[in-house]
Amino acid sequence: MPSSVSSAAFAAVRRFVLPALFALAPIAASAEFVVTGNLVTARTSPTATTLLDGRVLITGGNVRTVDRAPAATAEVFDPASGQFSATGAMTVPRWDHAATLLHDGRVLVVGGSSGADDNGISFTQANGELYDPASGTFSAVPSAIEVGGERTTVTTLADGRALVVSGWIQGQGTVARAQLFDPASDTFSETGAPHFSRIVHTATLLADGRVLVVGGTSSTEGLLDNAELYDPATGTFTLLASTMSTSRERHAAARLADGRVLITGGYGPEEMLDVSELFDPATASFVPSQATMALARVDFNLLALPDGKVFALGSNQWGIEAGTAELYDPAADAFSLISPGPSTERDGARTALLADGRVLIAAGVDLRSENADLVTYGEIYAPGAADAIFADGFEGAP
Repeated sequence: MPSSVSSAAFAAVRRFVLPALFALAPIAASAEFVVTGNLVTARTSPTATTLLDGRVLITGGNVRTVDRAPAATAEVFDPASGQFSATGAMTVPRWDHAATLLHDGRVLVVGGSSGADDNGISFTQANGELYDPASGTFSAVPSAIEVGGERTTVTTLADGRALVVSGWIQGQGTVARAQLFDPASDTFSETGAPHFSRIVHTATLLADGRVLVVGGTSSTEGLLDNAELYDPATGTFTLLASTMSTSRERHAAARLADGRVLITGGYGPEEMLDVSELFDPATASFVPSQATMALARVDFNLLALPDGKVFALGSNQWGIEAGTAELYDPAADAFSLISPGPSTERDGARTALLADGRVLIAAGVDLRSENADLVTYGEIYAPGAADAIFADGFEGAP
C-alpha cells in the first residue's frame, strides 16, 4: 500500500527542492517512462516514502519470491542522479508493513511481517521504528502497547500525529484497534477503536482532517463493503450508513483535488475488480463512478498527481506481455491507458511522487517472467510539460 505524505510536509518539498531538481533533471515535454538506476537490493512489497529533501526512502519488503524472506535493509533514491544507494537498516525485517512521512522529516515505519513458521503463519511485527534522514539510521520506538500488525495502515494527520489502524496480528487475527503516534514525545497511545477489524484496507486523509477507512477483510466478518471515518478532534470512529457498491479488499484509494476519494480495483466477492466508486465527504456517502480500468488490479498503486489526475500501476495478473499504467481523469470520470507504457508489469511495486511531479516506480516482481523474477531497476514516469505541473505557486497538497 502506497505511504501517506501530509500536505504540510509535501508543501515544503515542493517549495525548497523543486527549483534544484528542475535544473538537474528537467521534465520531459510529453509523458514517458524512463528506466533509471538499479536498486541496491531487488525486493517486492517494500514501502516508498518521499522525504523532505526530495529523495525517496525504500524500506524492507521480500527479497525472494518463492517463499517469505523479509528484509531489514533500506535504500534511498536520489532524483538528481537517478541512482539508489544504501542507508541504515531497520531494527527488524519487515514485509507488508507501512510507513509515513512525519512533519519533522522523519519517517515512521510500523507493523508488517518478519517471516513465517512451517505452516505459513506470519510472525507479525506489532511495533514501530523511526528513520532519521539526517543520520541515515533507524531507531525502535519503545511501546507498552501493540502497534500495527501485518497489512496495517499509518496516516500522518494534519496536526502532525500519525494514526495507525491495526491489521492482522499473529494469534489474534484481525484486530479492531487503532493507535496514535505523537512525534513530540515519540510515543504510541491507544485511541478510539474502529467498529470493524480489518486487513488490506485503505486509509485516506481527507481535506477536513478526518481519515476515511475503507473495505478490507475481517477475521470474523469476511470481505467488507463498509467504511468508517476517524475524527482526530474526538478520537473516535464513526461507521458510515453508506456502503460501497461491492465489497473489496486489496484495493486502492486516492484523494482527488476536489476532496472526493476515488476507490478502485481490489478483490470482490467473486473476482478481481476493474470497477470504481467515489466517496463524497460532503455527504459522507459513496456515489457511482463510470470509471473502469483497462486491467483488473489488486495490490496496486494509485497516486494523485499535481495536475489532478490519478496514476494507476501494478497488478498481479501473470503472463502480461507488456507493462500497463493508466490515468484517471476526474473531469471525465474515466481511465485511459498510457501509451507507451512502462517496461514491464510489476506486482508488489511501489510508487512515490517526486518534487518535480514525476513518479518513481521501484521494486516488484516481473509478471512476464516464468520464474517470478524480481525487477532489479527503477523507472520514472514523467506525466507532462514542466510548466503545467504546479499551478498554485508550490503551495498546498500534492
